[in-house]
Amino acid sequence: MVINLNKVNKVYFIGIGGIGISAAAGIAHVRHFLVEGSDAAEGEIVNDLRDHGISVHVPHDAENITEKISLIVRSVAVPDDNPEIIRAKELNIPIITYPQFLGLLTQDRYGVAVSGTDGKTTTTAMIAQILIDAAYDPTVVLGSRARFLEGNWRVGDSKYFVYESDEYRRAFVSYSPYLAVITNINLDHLDYYKDEADYVSAFADYAVRIPAEGYLIINGDDKNCLAVAEKCAAKIVAYALGGDVDYVARNIRVQNQKQIFEIWHGDKLEAEIELLIPGRHNIYDALAAFSAARSLGIDAEQIRKSLATFKGAWRRFDHLGKYGQAEIIADYAHTPDAVQKTIAAAREFYPQQKILAVFQPHQYNRTKNFFDQFAASFSAADKVIIPDIYYVVGRENPSDFDVSGEKLAIAIKNNGVDAVYGGDLSECEILIKKVVHEFDLVLVLGAGDIYEVAKKLIKD
Repeated sequence: MVINLNKVNKVYFIGIGGIGISAAAGIAHVRHFLVEGSDAAEGEIVNDLRDHGISVHVPHDAENITEKISLIVRSVAVPDDNPEIIRAKELNIPIITYPQFLGLLTQDRYGVAVSGTDGKTTTTAMIAQILIDAAYDPTVVLGSRARFLEGNWRVGDSKYFVYESDEYRRAFVSYSPYLAVITNINLDHLDYYKDEADYVSAFADYAVRIPAEGYLIINGDDKNCLAVAEKCAAKIVAYALGGDVDYVARNIRVQNQKQIFEIWHGDKLEAEIELLIPGRHNIYDALAAFSAARSLGIDAEQIRKSLATFKGAWRRFDHLGKYGQAEIIADYAHTPDAVQKTIAAAREFYPQQKILAVFQPHQYNRTKNFFDQFAASFSAADKVIIPDIYYVVGRENPSDFDVSGEKLAIAIKNNGVDAVYGGDLSECEILIKKVVHEFDLVLVLGAGDIYEVAKKLIKD
């Protein structure tokens, strides 16, 4: 199906409350398309879109779909039996996915895209802030909110378009960026991909879409990134914490709750970086952002200044406030690697404090396939609470329901960490309040609705 946006008048977004598709809807609205949409439930993102003058219906209803609509954009999470999808097909209205629509928005721009299993959002946010501070005036689609955007999107007047490039269901093969960052490639999404080889092949198929005059920025410490780069015709720029790569982080230390490190290019010291956010994974993200920005011609000192003021993105080591004496920090970590790194990062910044980690597993399939890895991810926490697994609509299979939050809590405890099952979110909140006085820091981890518990804690 060939879609010419110049001939499109009204765009209807199904699943408009999703973090990525909402940004695309906002950009379409500013670009003077008539924009309307729907979602299954009310929420902060839905309210934000309404504040921008976009009409959003809750819930989905076939009566919302009329012949006045030129194009339907659907979230990849929306099933085929959605009543609005069915009605759109009856009216022969063209239907495309959010990634396909984002590909259309970016096709006439200098795309700066960030993909990878973990670190996409933080790296994208860092690059966006650097380009804004350097007066590159980019358009931005971020998979989270950020303070410097006052939301999760921005419309700029320049050729630069910065966006997250998601690998789920090979969504990123809809994009052809001029500069692509791959943060890391660690197996995920086994509800779609067959195995690691299949997962890595998706990144390889994506990398070959970068034009020869473009750039592929890769994590030089990641073997899968290195393998993918071999098939790419673009200029390869690698970063790492050591070795013979383009940009290397050296002399890493933590001082006064800041990470400080040097970035070297060959035998030249490019900059000494200060980060307000903890963890080696965020040093990797900063290296990726630095490498991308330097490839775009931005001065190293300008990059240093931007990174020094970067405060992270929403639900990425996000300091929400306090409950009693305990600091409440929310993080989107939902893979074993991200969970382990986030807790380790907290331990670096808060070495003497007692840490309570509350982790909501995200999706039964992911929890089952990476059960042992999850069970081993909590060694740096003093206590762990595991509530029920978050059910991901449209992505669950009954064959995976033999795993549970309770079983994961037992497995964590068997690994020598004090862990308890938290029940549903209401029960989990009660349990947190019962024990929180024993802790200095509460890490609320997960990509689901556990964030609602974190928000309630700081309001009480």
